[in-house]
Amino acid sequence: MKRSVYTTSGLLAVLCSTTLVAQQADRTAVRKMIGQPCESIPSTSEVRPVEDIARGGGDVVWSEDFSNGFAGSNPSGAWTADGESGDIWRVNSNAPRGAYTQNAERIQSTTFANGFAKFASDSANCTWSGSTPTALDPDLFIAWDGSFVSPIIDLSATPLVELEFQQRSRYCCGDSPFFLEISTDGGDTWPTVILANEGLPFNQGAPGTNTPPTTTETRTFNIAGAIAEDPSNVRFRFHHNGDANSSHYFWQIDDIKISTLPDYEMVMNYAYTSTTGSGEEYGRIPSSQLPATMNVGAELYNYGGQEQTNVVLTCSVTNEDDVEVFTSEAIVGTIASGDSVVTDEDALLPVGLPIGKYTATFTWTSDQVDQDLNPANNSRVRTFEVTEFVYSLDNIGGHPSGTQSTQQVGSGSFADNSENVKLMNMYFINSTMIATGIQLGLGSNSDPGSSIIVSLLDTADVLATPSVVNEPLAESDPHLLTQSEITAGVVNIPFFEAYELTPGAYYAVASLYSDGDAAVYILDDTTVPQPGLASALWIPFDPPNNQNFYGGNGTAWAVRLVSSPTIGIAERSDLEGVTLFPNPTSGELRITTTSNENFTVEVLNVLGERVMADRFFGNTAMDLSGVAKGVYSVRVSNGTSTTVERVTLN
Repeated sequence: MKRSVYTTSGLLAVLCSTTLVAQQADRTAVRKMIGQPCESIPSTSEVRPVEDIARGGGDVVWSEDFSNGFAGSNPSGAWTADGESGDIWRVNSNAPRGAYTQNAERIQSTTFANGFAKFASDSANCTWSGSTPTALDPDLFIAWDGSFVSPIIDLSATPLVELEFQQRSRYCCGDSPFFLEISTDGGDTWPTVILANEGLPFNQGAPGTNTPPTTTETRTFNIAGAIAEDPSNVRFRFHHNGDANSSHYFWQIDDIKISTLPDYEMVMNYAYTSTTGSGEEYGRIPSSQLPATMNVGAELYNYGGQEQTNVVLTCSVTNEDDVEVFTSEAIVGTIASGDSVVTDEDALLPVGLPIGKYTATFTWTSDQVDQDLNPANNSRVRTFEVTEFVYSLDNIGGHPSGTQSTQQVGSGSFADNSENVKLMNMYFINSTMIATGIQLGLGSNSDPGSSIIVSLLDTADVLATPSVVNEPLAESDPHLLTQSEITAGVVNIPFFEAYELTPGAYYAVASLYSDGDAAVYILDDTTVPQPGLASALWIPFDPPNNQNFYGGNGTAWAVRLVSSPTIGIAERSDLEGVTLFPNPTSGELRITTTSNENFTVEVLNVLGERVMADRFFGNTAMDLSGVAKGVYSVRVSNGTSTTVERVTLN
């Protein structure tokens, strides 16, 4: 049954927000983590990129290969540099260089040997001794702002066109600064603003991030709507936007073409399957938490120059035996050239959907589907699993072959914040669930001996101002990570006691701690975009942004809620042979044990806040004279058993 269809055309703005729906959320976790002000970035227009399209014979009406430098080797004239840092733009065949940029990162465009345009922001944030760059102190890094501007182009004879260019890009350390902007008044105003590297992650190719390396790519945009007001007076520019707060790496541009549009080319930009109706796409869903319906939909973009009529979108969900278990259909109708349509259906789930893995395949048809230029982008696939005990936002290991993308985030990811980094996922409980612990997908960069505490938090507490994260509904002992767990890539940590979750929303939390250089990392599933607040970060100390809680990461931590009795509550045997003295104390607290093994010790105040922590082998002494007088809980654990004793500090 058709529920609703949303159409966008022209220059619909996509605003940056922590409440974006899944299909609009940014896939780059770190970009949101560092808390750059989204409001400073221009809203992007609804001009969609199309990648890897066979060109299909569209006539090239304008081109530039930079063989003549700034003077231009195009039919319209010279290029110009604009903006306060426009002089950073260069046109030559030299690779970008800098303290963090190597010669090997030069663009491999079709005609790079005869010259290309580049904005080498890394180089500009260095001092140079001959040919040797040295990065400036980070406090001196500048987020450069400069544009590379085309001559005025008359496209009145062929207004239904696409703009194509080859690029290689990498940015650090804010939002993406790479924008293609279009003017139809000769450059007086730039109303069309397009993110030129949509979908590429922050610090692409950085070691340990599992992000793809920086490579040369081709981007193509339908600009017919953007130039419709006056196609005789068109300019476009490549704008490195300083408001993005990105200071480093590079942007390289070459081999620009303006070509006539294909008549028929429809693109399915994304599809989604959500059990919440608000965009969250859980990779694993306990059968007890399945709702009566699944929210499914997709975005169709008519990239071609002609309208598409009698458009129908179908979602077919099959089990592991490739048997269809349910389906959904949306009657879209006509989609005009340059328009996008988002379908949104509530598909009725079969009663008692069996435990197992499922594949949702989205396809479309129209009167013109047989003439479509590139059938390869006419469908999308989503996967999910119905489980008995595990509830996970991530779907690591379950995505369609070749689509999975992950990175690692943890206690070693944030300067001056390595103690008590909290990664949290929101879980919607539809039916009462007994939570017994949390399963974590571990990053290979984790070190044995680092510790983790898992907990459950009330969503209202986390979203309060300021966030309240020291009143857990359920919590575990400190868990000391072992090499075997890191090798296995997964660890199951039980709570002190099982906790009954009634219907509502809760945060499953992994609190990560470091021991010197030892750190713990959690996998971050960046394959499927998630809406704001589904996946969040809390760090203890962030004075530049004056905040601790960061929502809207747009990804899915591998922090999974578990109700399994086999993973669940470990028998709470008290840790024997531990003595704390003197008690009361004026400051010095000695801890002795009867076994030679590694221990953790935590000192908690009456609010449950950790005021001091340490690791020791056998015996140790702590100096409490630096904390306020009062009663404290001292918790000693060997990773499997725990003892807690109240200590009075006079």
